Amino acid sequence: MLPWLSSADQIRYARHNLDWNLPTHIEPWLDPKAQGLHWQIINASATQSRLQQLSDPARWSWPKNPVFFFTDLHADPTAFTASLITSGLMTHPDNAGSDPRLTLPSDSFEIVIGGDCFDKGPSNLGVLRLLKSLLDQNLKLTLLAGNHDLRMLLAMRSLLDSHPASRYLLIRLGRKVIPFFQELLNEYRPSADLWQSIPDEASCLERLLPNATTSELFKKATGHFMTEQQIARELERLSYRADAFKRYAKDAQLSFRDIYTAIHLWKDAFLLPEGEFFWFFKQQQLAYQVGSFLFLHAGCDDEMANFLAQHSCKQLNQVYQTALDGDPLHLYFGALGNMIRTKYRSLDPALTPSGAQALDQAGITALVHGHRNLHHGQRISLRSNALHFECDTTMNCHSRAAESLNGQGAGVTVIHPEGYVLGISSDYPACKHFDLSSLNTLASALNTQVTTGNS
Repeated sequence: MLPWLSSADQIRYARHNLDWNLPTHIEPWLDPKAQGLHWQIINASATQSRLQQLSDPARWSWPKNPVFFFTDLHADPTAFTASLITSGLMTHPDNAGSDPRLTLPSDSFEIVIGGDCFDKGPSNLGVLRLLKSLLDQNLKLTLLAGNHDLRMLLAMRSLLDSHPASRYLLIRLGRKVIPFFQELLNEYRPSADLWQSIPDEASCLERLLPNATTSELFKKATGHFMTEQQIARELERLSYRADAFKRYAKDAQLSFRDIYTAIHLWKDAFLLPEGEFFWFFKQQQLAYQVGSFLFLHAGCDDEMANFLAQHSCKQLNQVYQTALDGDPLHLYFGALGNMIRTKYRSLDPALTPSGAQALDQAGITALVHGHRNLHHGQRISLRSNALHFECDTTMNCHSRAAESLNGQGAGVTVIHPEGYVLGISSDYPACKHFDLSSLNTLASALNTQVTTGNS
C-alpha cells in the first residue's frame, strides 16, 4: 500500500514544512463534467462501446507492486525530490541539509522515469546524480529515453564523429543546451592540455554551425524516410536557429571554443567507461511494458503498434539499441524516434483505430507517457481508441515561470496492483482516481448526453 493512503477519506498528507501544495482529497478522474481538463476523446470511433470494452477486467493485467511514474524532469533536481516526497516514497528532510529517506522496502515498488532528464535546468548533472543515488539503493528503476535525451546523445556524438548531421543536430538543441555547457565547464574544469588542443574560435564556429551544404546534406540523408513536407518543416528555420544559437551563446558569454571544449568534457563524462555518467545512456530504454501498461515518452503509431503485436517490448528495445549505433537522423526522425517525439500532429506518423487494435493484440490496454506538458495535473485521452495517461505535469521551475505556474512543481502517476491509477500533482487540489468502473460510468454519461441531445 502507499504509505499515505489508508482510505479514500484519510488523505490529509500529515507532513510538515512542505513548500508546495498537495492534494487533500480524491476525485474521480473521469468525472463527466471535467471533459478537456482531466480527460478528452480524440478521433475515437464508437466511443461508448470502446469505453465499455476497456472496462472489461479481462483486458487488464496489473503490476505486482506499485509503479511510480515520474517524467519530464528537465534538469530540475528540486522538482524531482519534491515529486518523490509527494509520492510518499521519501520522507521530507527533518532539517536543512539532511537528505530524504526511503519510506518503503526497496523491493516493494518500482520507479519508471519517463524521459527528458536533460535541458531547461537548473542542473542536468544534479538530476542524474539523484537518479544514480536511487539506483545505488538497489531500487527497481527503469529509465526511458525522451526526445531531449536522445537529441543530446545524437548531437554530441555526431559532433565528435564529424557526422554530416552534426551541424543540424547541435542547433536543434537550441537555447536549452547553453546552461548545460556552462554546467559542464564549471563542474569539470578543462585541463590545460585539453584547452590547448581545441581549435581557434573561427575553426570551432565553422565546425559547429550549419554552412551552405547543410540543407542539401540533410535532404540527401533523410529523403528515403521523411516526406518533402517534413523535410521542409525542419529546414525552414535552419538559418534562424543558427543565428539564434549564436545569440544564446553570446548572451551566456560562451565562445565557440568554450562550447567545443564542453562537448569534449561531455564525452569524457558520458561516453568513456570511467566517466561519471557512463551508466545513463546505457540504461535507457525506448519503452517498458508492465502488465497491460506500456510506458514510453511520447506515444505510438500504427507501425510500432504492429511491431509490438508481432514481437515483444524487449525486442523493440533491442532494435532501438541497435539503431543507436546507426544513422542519427534516421533514428531520430524514423519510426523509433517517433515514439519519443510524436505529439500526434498532422505531420507525425498516425495512430489509427487499426493501430489501437494492434496494441490490443500485444496485450497493451493503456499507454503511459509524458512529453505533452499540462497545467492542471495529469490527463486521460482516448485517442483513436487507444487509452493514454498523459503525465507531464510541468515540474521544471523555468517552464513553470515561463507558463505562469505558481509554486513548486511536483507530480507522480501511480499504477497500483489493486486495480487503480492515481494522478497526483501540485497543480491540482485533488488526487485523480481511475478504475475500471469509471469507464462504464463515463460511457453511460456520454450515452445520456447523446440521447438527451437527440430527443
